[in-house]
Amino acid sequence: MHDPKARREVSTLQDSAPDQDRATSTEPRRILAVVNPIAGPRGIPRNPKDLLERAEKLGVNLQVLETQPGTECEALISAHEGAFDCLLAVGGDGTVMEVAEAAIKRGVPLAILPRGTANAVAWHFGLPFDLPRALKVAALGKPKQIDLAEVNERKFILMAGLGYDAHVIRDATRQLKKRFGFLAYMYSALRNVRRRHYSFVITLDDGQVKRERGAMALVANIGTLAGNIRFVREVSPDDGKLDLVIIAPANFTDFYRMAFRGLFGRLHDDPRVRYYQSSSIRIESSPLAPLEIDGTMVEGRHRELQVRAIPKALTLMVPPEGMWKVPWMPDVTLPKMPELPKFPELPKRSKGDPKG
Repeated sequence: MHDPKARREVSTLQDSAPDQDRATSTEPRRILAVVNPIAGPRGIPRNPKDLLERAEKLGVNLQVLETQPGTECEALISAHEGAFDCLLAVGGDGTVMEVAEAAIKRGVPLAILPRGTANAVAWHFGLPFDLPRALKVAALGKPKQIDLAEVNERKFILMAGLGYDAHVIRDATRQLKKRFGFLAYMYSALRNVRRRHYSFVITLDDGQVKRERGAMALVANIGTLAGNIRFVREVSPDDGKLDLVIIAPANFTDFYRMAFRGLFGRLHDDPRVRYYQSSSIRIESSPLAPLEIDGTMVEGRHRELQVRAIPKALTLMVPPEGMWKVPWMPDVTLPKMPELPKFPELPKRSKGDPKG
């Protein structure tokens, strides 16, 4: 039996959707949830049973499958062909991109339940971090077409970078992320702040050639990191453009200043930051630099990074207008902190006891 109260809640959500989207929201979607059981820090629930129980209470048509080491998401999803209208990625940003490619191939929308360490896509679009609201967005949310980017036929949603950011991602190991969550990236960032700078030759789509020197060259489709830290000013995920940021901190003072400005979306005002925008970007690095794409390391060191924008390639389910009072700040359920050890009490000393 479905919960009548939950059904009324879903109905209210549906009524709050804009009129132009009502045609796409009148019938709840059939959802296939793809769950990465090892994504994110410890203490965050991702049990498939919890998903199914909550979906039943809300009257949402949901199936669940778990990713397996050594097996691509595409192979798992293909076994359920024709049984879903929406794919729900339950995991981190890496899982999101894998499931997104399957959604693009089938022409169905993508929904997200953030369960990773960074969850940058969720932060950027104000997606809910809690299970009930994430299911509502998947079933009755607002479809939004967003751009993707591509490197050597490999698509990505967030960003690709040469240099410092790749070092940071490489040294934020799975063990550190499981133990400290997002703080693992902060630790790695401080550890690598004195890395050598690179010389970059940049070619934009209008033929302009720029020469820059910096710690990293970052090409962003979405310029938001976890915690709403913004690398790039006013990034639009549907303008058909990519944003290139060259960052050159000389010392710890520069690093802290840039981090502070990033919190308020003012990183582009820093004198050690260079900013370009183009629909295609080619970067040559000297010396060879490590490369990351959407937070995943690409093996080896690389001389070149060539990226192009793919306009409106993905349909993403986002919250309808009026769903939250503060739509840009999702509710984050933090893992339970371990209890501190209890120290033995010091013996009490009476007034007559000698000192020492």
